Amino acid sequence: MQKSFFSSTKREKKTKNSTLRFAACLATLAFLLPGCFGGGDTTTIEATSQIEPIAFYRAIEVQDLGMQVPEDWETITEFSSQYPKNTLVAFRNNVQDHNFIANINIVQNQVAEGTQSADYALTMLETLSTQLVNYKKISQTDFNVNVSGTAVPTYLIEFEGTNDSTEPVREFIQLYVVKGTNAYIVTGTYDALDTQLAIDQIKQSLKTVYLK
Repeated sequence: MQKSFFSSTKREKKTKNSTLRFAACLATLAFLLPGCFGGGDTTTIEATSQIEPIAFYRAIEVQDLGMQVPEDWETITEFSSQYPKNTLVAFRNNVQDHNFIANINIVQNQVAEGTQSADYALTMLETLSTQLVNYKKISQTDFNVNVSGTAVPTYLIEFEGTNDSTEPVREFIQLYVVKGTNAYIVTGTYDALDTQLAIDQIKQSLKTVYLK
């Protein structure tokens, strides 16, 4: 029988903390520029997608960002004080068959007016490469995000690493996009035990990101 994420057992509490805390540590590395603000009043709503709907996915919006996520993944909008305040929302795989749970999270940072999405992505990548243990870049793909009707060039970047040498290496795919002074980082995280379906769902979701 599948275990509930909110079970009070010690192991499941460790699972929850390990999953989202690791994503939060990546978000912390994005604090290159001051002025990151909190997401305590964040509202995530079901939305009508601005791109072709994908079967078995649902459209969501948070702040100016919209995307499609797997319809049965759990939405998380409340975070404890150990997580960065600029974490807006996370989505967690409903299949919990091992200690780590595949997830997608969105953080928002303040940046200088005029910052380009592609430049921001490369700056973040450089930071990650020096901060993570056992960092390895897997791929860097040119990608255009629809920002208020305009195709804005940026990158989809896949890499692996860990913030703690005692923890297993995780796999990540990140998308970075800027509008005005708001920079959004969408991160999908999975590990070697996740199914190909979960990995494909993460990658498909990130490719649906747009800004209003």
